[in-house]
Amino acid sequence: MRTFKKIYLSVLSFLLISIVFGTASYAWLTMSVVNNLENLSLTASSGNELEISLDGDTYSTSIENYVLAEFLRDVRLQDVTSVDGVNFLTGGIIQEGPAIRNSDYLSFDIYFRTIRRENSIYLINNVSSIVEYDEPDIGTFIVSRGVSWTAKHNFQNGPELSDMVLQGDTGVYHASNSIRISVQELINTQNELDHRSLDDMKIKIFDLSKDMTRGYGAPYGQFSYFQASTQTSLDLPSVVPETIYELTEFHELNPYQALNNTSLLTTLQPTGIYDTKDREYFTGKVRINIWIEGWDADAFDSISTDRIRIQLQFKVANPAITN
Repeated sequence: MRTFKKIYLSVLSFLLISIVFGTASYAWLTMSVVNNLENLSLTASSGNELEISLDGDTYSTSIENYVLAEFLRDVRLQDVTSVDGVNFLTGGIIQEGPAIRNSDYLSFDIYFRTIRRENSIYLINNVSSIVEYDEPDIGTFIVSRGVSWTAKHNFQNGPELSDMVLQGDTGVYHASNSIRISVQELINTQNELDHRSLDDMKIKIFDLSKDMTRGYGAPYGQFSYFQASTQTSLDLPSVVPETIYELTEFHELNPYQALNNTSLLTTLQPTGIYDTKDREYFTGKVRINIWIEGWDADAFDSISTDRIRIQLQFKVANPAITN
């Protein structure tokens, strides 16, 4: 693994980000990424039950491409690392200094507004393991084309001693396996009725690969290869971030009732503002961060040329009752 590595985000002619709201009050955010962030859009459909905004003032069912492109045009995604999903350092396992938001990693805020009585927004339906790069589907996923790479050194690529990759062995490696997404709940300062404290805010890190064995600080994979290629001895991190690998499921007879709050992202707050039919608006705000985790077992140097496609699906529901 290089000390400094970039994976450029793009879509050949454009990058599309869309949030689409369906009849079941869910949404999805899609991104195709390759080299440069160029063109992005946020859209919503199926009525006005759930609206989005970048500034918390102007809500609509769509946001024009050029607006998001202006936000994200300078992003060059590097291997960075974070133990809390909020603060980021560049350089992967060789930490160099603070990472720059929307330069070294992707980060943007989204406001939600709804007139529905359900007040909790969840990240749902991880289908990463069954989606093909060229055949995206409804749901949450991170997929990539994969890159063919020939190892220049022997290294251990799994928890078993038999998981050795020998010099000259060629395999396909995926950047999607090393991507992390954090969702940081924020106080909506534009809502006078949002009286929550910072202690109430949720911060969650997601690894959609579902593979806990190849997560943060694994002693094999890229860590083993880095030591073999540099003849450098490093200590594994003593602090491992709390990471979510499974998303919330919902009651089979009531799709609006969460069975757990594992992927609960934000709780919408009343505003005291009503629409023309005397229905109160509820709003919420989150910050989404997306990065290549430099301490992931799959953060090999070769993935810097991979192509990634990301889609996040959100749903409004009633929270699970916990004791």
